[in-house]
Amino acid sequence: MLTASDPKGEKPESITSPESAIADFYEDARVPGQVIGSFSPTGVCRQGRDVERQISIDHQALRFQPLLNPGWGRQGIVYGPYTRQNGLALAVFLLNGHNTSQIERLEPLGKRFKQWLRGAAQAEYWDWPRLKPWIASFQKYWMGRRVVWWIKATAQFSRYFKWPRLDENLAVGWFSQDVPLDPITTGNTLVIHATGAKNGELWARVGKQMLRVVQGLQNLQIYYVVILRERGAAYYGATVPNARGLAAYPNLRPLGIDPFNQDTPLYGGVYQSILGQFGFRVDTRVYGTQITPVTGLNTWYGTAQMADRLRGTGDLSENLAEVGGQWQVISGHYERTALGTRAIQADSLATTRLAQPPGLIHVLVRTPAQVAGVKLLWRIQDQHHFWCLWAESDRCCLGLQVGDCWRVVAASELWFLLPDQLNSLQILDEGHTFSLYLNGRLLFNKWFIEPRFQDATGVGLATVKPDPDLLFQDFEVHPRQIPLPPELNLGSPWIPGEMPIAILEDFTGEPGDLEGHSITGGAIPDAIWRRELGSGTIKLTGTGTATVQASVAAPNPGRTAYTVAWQNPEFADLQVNITPPGNHRWQGQKGRGGLIFWQDRDNYILIANWLDDVYDGASVSSFFHLNGFEELYDAVWSNVGNRIQWGVPHQFRAVFDGGRYIVFINDEPLLYRALTDIYPNIKPLHINRVGIVANWEWGDDTGSMFQHFIARG
Repeated sequence: MLTASDPKGEKPESITSPESAIADFYEDARVPGQVIGSFSPTGVCRQGRDVERQISIDHQALRFQPLLNPGWGRQGIVYGPYTRQNGLALAVFLLNGHNTSQIERLEPLGKRFKQWLRGAAQAEYWDWPRLKPWIASFQKYWMGRRVVWWIKATAQFSRYFKWPRLDENLAVGWFSQDVPLDPITTGNTLVIHATGAKNGELWARVGKQMLRVVQGLQNLQIYYVVILRERGAAYYGATVPNARGLAAYPNLRPLGIDPFNQDTPLYGGVYQSILGQFGFRVDTRVYGTQITPVTGLNTWYGTAQMADRLRGTGDLSENLAEVGGQWQVISGHYERTALGTRAIQADSLATTRLAQPPGLIHVLVRTPAQVAGVKLLWRIQDQHHFWCLWAESDRCCLGLQVGDCWRVVAASELWFLLPDQLNSLQILDEGHTFSLYLNGRLLFNKWFIEPRFQDATGVGLATVKPDPDLLFQDFEVHPRQIPLPPELNLGSPWIPGEMPIAILEDFTGEPGDLEGHSITGGAIPDAIWRRELGSGTIKLTGTGTATVQASVAAPNPGRTAYTVAWQNPEFADLQVNITPPGNHRWQGQKGRGGLIFWQDRDNYILIANWLDDVYDGASVSSFFHLNGFEELYDAVWSNVGNRIQWGVPHQFRAVFDGGRYIVFINDEPLLYRALTDIYPNIKPLHINRVGIVANWEWGDDTGSMFQHFIARG
């Protein structure tokens, strides 16, 4: 088997060097299996591997399709080799197929096929009217590989098909080989780890550990940026506004510092190990890859607003830091040495003020054989108001100083400074949340939701006992966001603009079926609700709500949708408040409320929430009924953790332009997809009607309540 960098038996001549910038925007359409080994229109050689010939290019994006035999080193694209140097940056703009893709065993094959035959409409499994449109549909072309995948993933055949345990599905960054067999243990990479109910968790490699950066990473278009250093790298990310854990394009959020890795040469790119969850097909899309030295970042500290090697001679405060000003020694005494800064008095404390609140703080601590404690202070408002991370030889603790009161917020003996070596301490601080790390490990196994002193700009170093061999080195502080360098701009994620209100429905009126009810406000005259799908009923209650007429004992019978006429066929921005039925888990209540975009009876998409006792979390899901057929296992969703709760209203919003859609809960974006990501040859839909839906998704709605339906466009 030839590797992708060797498609004809000869290694293509490398066109890369530390000085050569490359950009690949995937403008040349290529069928599966013809990407690796090809050259872009600008002459960039695409290396990597495509064992199952499932990498292609269409609609100006790279496409990774699911593997039948998951694993690292089987599907990916890289560029290189490059020599490690300060400021050499890799930027990749992509949409991962599903951030919680992982190896899972499925239900018995017969049960899976029966559900496939029945579909979302829950028809009898021998129903010819369902099979007839499938025969004429484009969805059938994936069925062969899908069936093979199901067979290999089904528990009953597990003794014949041995799959590795895989919870990490995507790696982006700098690899030590063009075909990495384990990108978690080499190079400088950002990795997505599946967490099930909380969707994905973003990791960054620091030393021999994976730094847990963002939990609950949603299925959105994301920029991943890794800027190399002579030792290690700095990691960054961006996506659409209001998304958890990342900055809004065109800004980047600093995500972590690796001060250790020295691998060289390196290859920059993307590798995928597995795609899909529970046997659903979903593809990854890569919109662009850029590798270039970034102007002004060819230093050891990169984008830092304050940086100090902490080396030299004399008192710490006598010399300016390389960036960001001067230290003020509040108590005790610090002196610089050729190897770092050390305290020569007990209870020494030095602080500095920054231009902006810190978003990422990193410092190295070189310890002797007998370790004394060190403190890293931040959010310093004044000497009586600050946060403090205290690391010792036998424990770590998080403390909060408020006035004269010192309080230990968290403490554990699971984490401690390692003796006689370099230790990496870092803090990530978004403002409303922060997380703490020692040698790449998340301290206390949690992210702290804590806004106190979030606007304070002071940071500091403290030492409990003087020790000539305990040294601080390479202190750096980065802001919470930095502008995306123009050299790395690969285009914007889809951010729909604001549109005027066309429909304003408060669901007021006499109690009764919503069908036949005229909308209560808006710019569309004589718009009247009608039941478009199903035999269930959504009724006005007379109190400003519309409720699915269902219960645990008598759930809604399948999918039910009510719509009103729509006048802009190319865009609709829908929003409704949904209260799932019940008030806590284990009542048997099922939430399936959502929104629908309707072209005609043969073509529509619906987007709904999913809340059920059977899974520890919730999701937002999208289903596609196209050309008279709906492929159930092409549904796309994002697991949203506890964002949806029984009996708690949430604002549910979906924006669709006929070809792309994005979904929000309480203004937080959670799911993006283009229809061509799922079906490459599909044409945009016309939006002729819009409305609300009680969906079927492995169970029926038991009484969701709708309020304040708004349609913009």
